[in-house]
Amino acid sequence: GEIGLDYYWEKEPEKRELQREFFAAQLELAQKLDLPAIVHDREAHKDCMDIVRARPGAKGVYHCYSGSLEDAKVLAGLGWFISFTGAITFKNARRALEVIAWLPLDRIMIETDAPYMAPEPYRGKRCDSRYVYRVAETIAQVKGLTTAEVARATTANGRRFFGIE
Repeated sequence: GEIGLDYYWEKEPEKRELQREFFAAQLELAQKLDLPAIVHDREAHKDCMDIVRARPGAKGVYHCYSGSLEDAKVLAGLGWFISFTGAITFKNARRALEVIAWLPLDRIMIETDAPYMAPEPYRGKRCDSRYVYRVAETIAQVKGLTTAEVARATTANGRRFFGIE
């Protein structure tokens, strides 16, 4: 499952510190066991990145990425994957599209984040895997590739990430 920080719901500073402690411990365990981490980062970008940067031997994927291009460069430099959802099809997705344009294809994964983040034109509906092709289409448009090329690359990335090659 996912590990990370979520400050959207938690407004009490002492509980945020507890989240940081648990995330750091989970990331250290993943590193020790040589397992990839799936990072959840909601309204906690700086703290998540600080914890990841402090553990350069850890590997994983930032799921449902909404961070900056600068942070994406740090993550890619550490060997991390970055995963995108249907949110990249939204009109206000400029920052994500900038990240996709820069990010090497071998660092990109796609996901549904079901039941949330259905892509346009399904926004607001329950998301599931039948809509993930819209994420691949959007990445293909940004990178000047075919949807099939993106699908092949992201499938290979997922297999490599989960060790099912």
